[in-house]
Amino acid sequence: MRPLHSDRRGSVAAEFALVIPLLLLLSFGIIEFGRTMWVRNSLQSAVEDAARCYALKRPECATVADVKSYAAARAMGVPVTADAFEAAPATCGSVNGRQVTATYPFVSIVPVIPLDYTISASACRPAPV
Repeated sequence: MRPLHSDRRGSVAAEFALVIPLLLLLSFGIIEFGRTMWVRNSLQSAVEDAARCYALKRPECATVADVKSYAAARAMGVPVTADAFEAAPATCGSVNGRQVTATYPFVSIVPVIPLDYTISASACRPAPV
């Protein structure tokens, strides 16, 4: 038994087998967290642009449907449709304005990491007098 006790062949493979699941989970977790932040920032930017367009009454944002389509086009890299956005008059602080909101069901592409939840964004801009 003494020769087997001092034999170190295969110990690296055993250590690798113990460490690799944690390393992969950490790596893919970081990637999914980055995707989450990217989608959130993209939605926030889209609703801010759409709220500004809606408040300024620009021709491409003449109706609520136009505002929703405009916002969907501004969501860079996020597969979102106009149905994910809502636009309505609102009170922004103490003045009348226009508000645009969005909800997006984020689903992780790595099934082991449970990051499935709804991301929401909202922006309100005062309407010019």
